[in-house]
Amino acid sequence: MLKWSKSWEHWYRRALPAYWVYLFCVTHLPKPQLLGVSSEDKLAHIVSFGLLAFLFWKFAESFNRRLSNRFVWIALIVLAAYATLDEYSQQFVNRYTCLPDWIANLTGIVVVLLALELHRRYRSSSIDAEGMT
Repeated sequence: MLKWSKSWEHWYRRALPAYWVYLFCVTHLPKPQLLGVSSEDKLAHIVSFGLLAFLFWKFAESFNRRLSNRFVWIALIVLAAYATLDEYSQQFVNRYTCLPDWIANLTGIVVVLLALELHRRYRSSSIDAEGMT
């Protein structure tokens, strides 16, 4: 089984809070109008919130405890609540609340959490199979 070095564990513990603050700031500053960039930024929402989900998962793993089977649901609830609050609160800083943006946020979260959960289950079944031989 591949074991992360201590430096990676510490990196994830610092990266999640830093990225979360960065994401909040970026989504609550006035929206820039960039030349040549479409206002349809759904891919940016998917990637940004997918990265948040990835860092959230790795942050939890960095404490060297085996993640429970319900962790994926806890992560989904926490991150979906944040995505909802983030999108809703944008209306108070001269931006707007947008249902398609919120759906893109949730899409990024769900896709990454699903991939990580499937990987966790595969890894767990591989470890169990090795133990039986």
